[in-house]
Amino acid sequence: MTKRILIYLLIFQCFLVNFSTAYAAAPSLISESAVLIDADTGTILTQKNADKKMYPASLTKIMTAILAIEMGKLTDIITVDNETPHEIDGSHIALEAGEILTLKDLLYALMLPSANDAASVIAKHYGKSLDGFVKIMNEKAKELGAYNTNFENPHGLHNENHYTTAADLALITKYAMENETFRKIVATTRYEIQTTNKKHEPRPFTTLNKLLYNNNNNQILVNGAYISPYYEYATGAKTGYTPEAGNCLAATAEKDGTKLIAVTMKGISLEMYQDAHNLFNYGFEEYECATLISKNTFVKNIKITNGDSREISVITENDLTALIEKSSSGDIKSNVIMDDITLPIEKNDVVGKIEYTLNNEIIGTVNLISPISVKNTAVESQGNIFLAIVKFIGLLILFAGISVLLLKIYNDIRIRINRKKRRRKYNNY
Repeated sequence: MTKRILIYLLIFQCFLVNFSTAYAAAPSLISESAVLIDADTGTILTQKNADKKMYPASLTKIMTAILAIEMGKLTDIITVDNETPHEIDGSHIALEAGEILTLKDLLYALMLPSANDAASVIAKHYGKSLDGFVKIMNEKAKELGAYNTNFENPHGLHNENHYTTAADLALITKYAMENETFRKIVATTRYEIQTTNKKHEPRPFTTLNKLLYNNNNNQILVNGAYISPYYEYATGAKTGYTPEAGNCLAATAEKDGTKLIAVTMKGISLEMYQDAHNLFNYGFEEYECATLISKNTFVKNIKITNGDSREISVITENDLTALIEKSSSGDIKSNVIMDDITLPIEKNDVVGKIEYTLNNEIIGTVNLISPISVKNTAVESQGNIFLAIVKFIGLLILFAGISVLLLKIYNDIRIRINRKKRRRKYNNY
């Protein structure tokens, strides 16, 4: 009996071990607020106070940069205004009044050494004023779903009403990283502004994002070992600091097709990199990128009424992938949702979508499109009938016109004949 109990206890213990390893705990974080999201879908993988309003410091410049990229061209020529060199605080690249630079130079200065003067000059140029640009920033934030965000300036210097959340910043970073120019800038470790009309020496600078380069002078503690902040799979983004905001970081990484975005806010010195390492390691270890469906995959045939084709074989518009928890025991389910079909349909028109769910949560959606064009034969038939009627009326009018003409000719001839008869009769007398 005792032996049997011991066997049961052993089995139960094994079950507990397996259960605990199947569902790894989210990493312990030092930063006051943090979030890890899937960069493709925006799905939150783990978080800590992600919706708490925080000061973003220079993470603000992510929005400034992406707006400038969208509003201008890298070759745009920008002249430094008279006020900025004298009114800006914090980090800068010593811009001078009247100095002429390209938008490209200013963007690299904005994102690598986090130049506040570059932020101000960019904002004044594209927004016509600081307030004008800030208005555009807030409009864009709302458009992206960052509803707990309010910007008061383009650089992130402290203002009580200048705030956001880790979750909102992750959304903004996700949007920015979809832009190729932005991705290239934030992945760059070194850049040099050449001589200008005001500076006779080049200005080289290095990114403040220590995830991007190996620096053994700095050490962080990860998994019980002291290592460099450098992260092998890091792809870029932005750091920030003010006394009020603490150390902030928006970071991106990619491994084996899995793209992640981590945001940490109000951290302590280099420990924000420790949090980023732990978040990324958790994401890459616990989640995998799964292909839910491929582009141009046939889904179903739909019947068409009054079309020159009786049915459409709808296909997927794009590949669809999603991050799936490796230990997930749930089944992925799909649901096809078709739109009301209105003819005519052009090739590649969206006619529906497929939703994929895991444990009753949507993990991905892909549009369904028509691979062919379909005309509305009912409309064409009506058009043909109308055309036939028009033709018939035209023929009637033509016939009537000809009849009138023939009648006139007949009357003219008859009149001439009668005149000749009268003349002959008169001559006979």
